[in-house]
Amino acid sequence: MRGVAIGIQADPAISSPVVGVLQVIIDIGLEFSKFFTRLTDMICEFEDYLGPLSEHSQAADIELIESAVVSVYTNMLDFGWKARSVFVDSNGKRRRFTSFRAFKRQHWDTFETEFMSMKQQMQHHLHVLQHTVQATHFNHARITAKSRSGPWTERTAFLSWVSDVDFEEVHQSTYAKKQRGTGDWLTREPRFQEWMQSSHSSLLWCNGKPGIGKSVLSSHVLEHITAEAGLREKTAICFAYYNYRDTRLANITTIIAILIKQLCQGMQDIPDNLLEIMRNARSPSLLGSKQYFFSLTENFSEVFVVFDALDECPEERREDILGFITEVVTMPAPHCIKVFATSRREMDITEAFVKKDVPTIQISAGNVSADIETFARSRVEELRSGQHGKTLYIDSDDFTEEIIRTLAQKAEGMFLWVNLQLENLCQASKARNDEVVKEALNTLPWNLPDTYIRILERIETQAPYMRDLAIRSLSWVLYAERSLSTKELQTVVAINSKCKTQEDLRPISIEVILEACGNLLEEANRVIRPIHYTVQEFLTTAAHGKPQHAIRRQLLDSKSVHKILSLDCLMYIGLMSFSGPAYDEWELSQRVDEHDLAIYAYTSFDYHILNCGEPSPDAMNKLERLFQRDSAYLAMLLQMTLLSNDNIYGISMARFNSIDSLVTPATIIHSTRLYNVPTIRQRWVGQTPPIYALHLAASAGLVDAIWQLLGDGVDINEKDGAECASMYYACQYGHLDVAQILIREGADIDARG
Repeated sequence: MRGVAIGIQADPAISSPVVGVLQVIIDIGLEFSKFFTRLTDMICEFEDYLGPLSEHSQAADIELIESAVVSVYTNMLDFGWKARSVFVDSNGKRRRFTSFRAFKRQHWDTFETEFMSMKQQMQHHLHVLQHTVQATHFNHARITAKSRSGPWTERTAFLSWVSDVDFEEVHQSTYAKKQRGTGDWLTREPRFQEWMQSSHSSLLWCNGKPGIGKSVLSSHVLEHITAEAGLREKTAICFAYYNYRDTRLANITTIIAILIKQLCQGMQDIPDNLLEIMRNARSPSLLGSKQYFFSLTENFSEVFVVFDALDECPEERREDILGFITEVVTMPAPHCIKVFATSRREMDITEAFVKKDVPTIQISAGNVSADIETFARSRVEELRSGQHGKTLYIDSDDFTEEIIRTLAQKAEGMFLWVNLQLENLCQASKARNDEVVKEALNTLPWNLPDTYIRILERIETQAPYMRDLAIRSLSWVLYAERSLSTKELQTVVAINSKCKTQEDLRPISIEVILEACGNLLEEANRVIRPIHYTVQEFLTTAAHGKPQHAIRRQLLDSKSVHKILSLDCLMYIGLMSFSGPAYDEWELSQRVDEHDLAIYAYTSFDYHILNCGEPSPDAMNKLERLFQRDSAYLAMLLQMTLLSNDNIYGISMARFNSIDSLVTPATIIHSTRLYNVPTIRQRWVGQTPPIYALHLAASAGLVDAIWQLLGDGVDINEKDGAECASMYYACQYGHLDVAQILIREGADIDARG
């Protein structure tokens, strides 16, 4: 702290408050030990500035110098205030946290970024002091400030552009399920500690059966890594939570782009070669390259990567991610990349990792027995106290202990099983009679499939309205093209034959929907999904030796389900009052914002018709009525179908198309998956393709249509009204297979886009 002392000697009246602030920060840092070293490093960096500052302060009677001196001291006070705000809230109370990672992300990371800006400001003010011409210095300050803000604005734009997948939100909701004291057995495992402390690139694979808590363990490992290594210099942490319902994650380029975004968030400056891709208005998918990832990791000495639920990546696409992981940890490099991955013990994953002699930790019932008891005890206590709107009505403390023991003994390591049995016991306890609960406890199902059968039996005994609501809700959640937002599901299950206008739709309470489905569904991150991957498997995959209840039989008939869902989409489209295309991006955005199901219905009705096998007569009649409308209406329909269905929280205005050309039913079919339905194609597509048919087929990724049109002699490099060729639309919409066909067939790769 020698530099601080010099500052006091120069002008005690000014500098003493600054030193007092720094002392307060040091005292606070002692209470938050993991941050203490970094805080003192920051304070020591000021010493480089206080020496020159003390000299210049002797000439503080000069207005320019006085202003600069005050600015530097203001920066220091600002540093002290912001540092204090990291650890002390607005009421003066010390912050408390359960998730180190969440605390670091929400409070420390922002401060760390601002610290670099404060350093830059102080360097700028000292630079001003070293010159004598006042006008020159003021102009330099203005230019420097302007140039400083530019890169940060571009940085923010880049991070928003590269990926909209928010795994941080998934992590926080997953980690929130963890009970205090659970999961520590894993981080104490010798193999885990060896992996964590290794100075070489390595992979650790943690596997276990369904429902045994792999995702929560992944979140625990991520928190552990962040707490132990997150503040180290030149250390980066990135992660991915696979979800079988998110089809975007099946593409390895999407995963790599997400990891690249996370690495860039930990860097002061984003490499110019990455920024150039955005500046040139190219697709973010171009960043999903292993080479970009590997080059970025060279900026760090140590990189941790956590992958959860590799088995939820579709099996036909799993080879890509498994190859990427093994290449990451075997690639010769001066830096260290350590990967932690969880999954079931699927054959292809096992084979890939066993061949490489990957260190493995198997999650067994014995590993988690203590955690299961802790979990059961905590959940029972929560339910007895009526937390989260559910109550377990038990009078006897001794019986409470019996419930905990029974659940722990029968769980076989499955946290999910414990949770589902407690849901059942809560239902039984509504009788306010411990004997009724005891009878339910003595007849618990032994495994997850038997548990799901019991839940279906309970759903079947509900009132007809609730039973039908459950079937509709489960159908939509299981067979929708992508996960539905809460508002989308509330809206779509409300559609019925009595709805004649948009105003007739009365969204159904999400609490009622979840209750009707017997807790097989949950709301997480504004999305409705099955409570576990095993629910999806049980309800959509036939299993021998299990009773085929009526509801399950209905849900197993995927073609019949898709027929119903296609009709729901077409009915919703029919309720819309749009008569023509939106004039601009703002009007289109307003239409979507005001109609919760619009994006899904317009962009996925063709998906459900395609999966019907053969469209139902009702669907054909509804299409007939739509296609009989005038060209302006069909232009609106085309404009809506061209939107992106990837993001349920907004739309990509990069895909706005004003639709200035004539639109016919054939135009719609060439721009949707309806082209792949022979009955529809034969009925509405004539011998002459519609205008810009190749562009439309490229936008929709219709490989068969591309080959047919090229065979008919359509000009592969024809420009549309926006001066774009079909190659541009194949790239813009991310259809790699179409782009490859066009290139092979002679498309101009230098065409726009």
